[in-house]
Amino acid sequence: MTPKPFFLTGTAGDIFCLYFPANQPRGAFVYCPPLAEEMNRCRATVAQQARQLAALGYACLLMDPFGTGESAGELSNATWEIWQADVLLAAHWLTEQTQTPISLWGLRLGALLTASVVNQHPQQFEQLLWWQPVLDGKLFLTQYLRLRVAFLMHRDLPSETTDQMRTQLAAGATLEVAGYLLGGALAQALDCTNLRECTQLTSLPMTWLEHVSDTDRPVAPASLKVIAQLRDQRCTVTPIAFTGPPIWQLHKRDEVPQLLALTTQQFNC
Repeated sequence: MTPKPFFLTGTAGDIFCLYFPANQPRGAFVYCPPLAEEMNRCRATVAQQARQLAALGYACLLMDPFGTGESAGELSNATWEIWQADVLLAAHWLTEQTQTPISLWGLRLGALLTASVVNQHPQQFEQLLWWQPVLDGKLFLTQYLRLRVAFLMHRDLPSETTDQMRTQLAAGATLEVAGYLLGGALAQALDCTNLRECTQLTSLPMTWLEHVSDTDRPVAPASLKVIAQLRDQRCTVTPIAFTGPPIWQLHKRDEVPQLLALTTQQFNC
C-alpha cells in the first residue's frame, strides 16, 4: 500500500509520521528511530521493512520524535520525556486506526526509547522488535561525544574531553556534535538510562536482531547478559544474529537483505 505522510500533534510540537496501512491488520508497530545522522542513514531500509510488515498484516507508523527529522522543534530542545510522550501519542493514534494490539519497534537509540516507555507503562504493548539496540545510554553518549572530540582535533581547535562536554551540557550549554545541536536535558537523561534498569519489562515477547561479523558468531556478550536478565523477568527474548553492512554507520546508502529477510520471517506466521 502507498504510505501516508502526516503530522501528529505532539505535546511539544508537530510529529512527522509516515503510515504504512495493512489490509485487515492483525497487529501494528510504532517505529522509533536512532539519533541524528543514524536516522537518515537507515530511513530507506526501515521503509522497506515497514512495507514488508504491512504486507503481512502489521500496520507500521514511522515517527520522527520532536526535534528530529521532519518534526517540529530542534534537537537542542528535545528531552527524553517529550520523546516518551510522542511514542505514547503515536501508539494511541495507531490503536484508533487499527483496533489491534500495538507493538514497538526500535533501532539503536530508538530501541532504548521503546524500553523506557514500556518500563513506565508495563502491559500496555504487545511486543518489542529491536534492531541493534543501544544497551546503555551513558556509553552511547560517550561514543557520540567522541565525534566532537575528533572534529576539534582534525581542525586543530582547542581540545575537549567527553567529561568536559558533560560539564558544559549540565550547566545548560548546547554543543554541536556531528552537525547536530545537543542540549543538556537530553544528554543527562541518556546518562541515566540503560536496559539493565528496565526491570518492569516483564512477560513480554521480544525479537532482538543484532549485527555480527560472520554467521557463526552469536550476539555480543554484553547483549547476552541483558537478554539473560530479561528472561529472568519472564520476557520471551528471541536473539537473532545478522550479517551485512552496519547501515547506521555508513555515509553511503547500502542494502541489508538478511536483516529484512530475518525480520519478515519472524513475523510471517
